[in-house]
Amino acid sequence: MHKNGTSKLTLLVAALVVILVAVIVVTALQDVHKNTPATGTTTDPGTTAGPSTLGTGYVVRPFSASDLGGHIIDNTFFASQRLTMVNVWGTFCGPCIREMPDLAQLPGEFPSTEFAILGVIADTPDAANEATARQLTGSTGVTYTNVIPDRSIMTEMLGDVSVVPTTFFVDRTGKVVGEVLAGSRSKAEWMTVIQGMLANLPAGS
Repeated sequence: MHKNGTSKLTLLVAALVVILVAVIVVTALQDVHKNTPATGTTTDPGTTAGPSTLGTGYVVRPFSASDLGGHIIDNTFFASQRLTMVNVWGTFCGPCIREMPDLAQLPGEFPSTEFAILGVIADTPDAANEATARQLTGSTGVTYTNVIPDRSIMTEMLGDVSVVPTTFFVDRTGKVVGEVLAGSRSKAEWMTVIQGMLANLPAGS
């Protein structure tokens, strides 16, 4: 009986030791998990990158591109007005060219602090296409800024554009608002879209 009692005591002590070790291990693992940043979180809590694909909430990545006059245009372009219409087009695209006279009239319908257009010429950089783009903008009355994509625009913004024309709208912080729209539209149709976008922007933005 004494031997049997000793064996039971030994087993009990061993079980308690196992339980204690398990508790220590679990607690340690929980501490490690708590102090390890989750995959995909930003290291700067004050930075909001937005979605990674072009659409509502997407933040236009930093760029520095030349316009058709050789001037450098960057993200600060968006800060000058509440809403910027970004129109991606190509010199080979009939619908793009046909809507350009209507687009050319849109900035004059709104105060410059409210609205502007930024054209992005998808089939440049290319010397021949750049010359064609200058001819087309001149013949269609376009005076708004058109840029030749730099590497950032090509890989980030245009990476999600599969057709031209494609148009989207950006607020003064560089964030995409509303839907990304494919296809051309008339001046009247664009006026309706733009007025709706401006009405939906937060007051004071």
